[in-house]
Amino acid sequence: MSRPGTTVIGSAWNQDNTPIPAARLQLRNVDDGKVVATAVADDAGKFTFANIDPGTYAVELVGANGKIVTVGQAFVIGQGETVATFVRIGSKAPWFAGFFSNAAGAVAAAAASQGVTALAPVQLPRSSSGGGRQ
Repeated sequence: MSRPGTTVIGSAWNQDNTPIPAARLQLRNVDDGKVVATAVADDAGKFTFANIDPGTYAVELVGANGKIVTVGQAFVIGQGETVATFVRIGSKAPWFAGFFSNAAGAVAAAAASQGVTALAPVQLPRSSSGGGRQ
């Protein structure tokens, strides 16, 4: 049963951070692997999945041939929450190069204008102590 008020909003971008008009997207439940909703982005690459059940999901960008082109970060959404997320076609350059100055601000502004109560993380922070590459 779908839940009113539980919504995913997002944007689909090319590798150069330009929007993908009329992008075909699907929302996949990560727990059971089922596609629970589909959407087509508007001319600005923005999409919405409304009235979904709480759970763990990922947004997939689907090509004209029906095959998955790329997958966004997995996120958890609770009853009555709105999550802002994105899918972006990868590039050979680091994905974050130039991203935060433009896209993150745009997503945050769009999310705030929609009354967002939760944001999906785009990357976990690295620890400054020990272990990984810095």
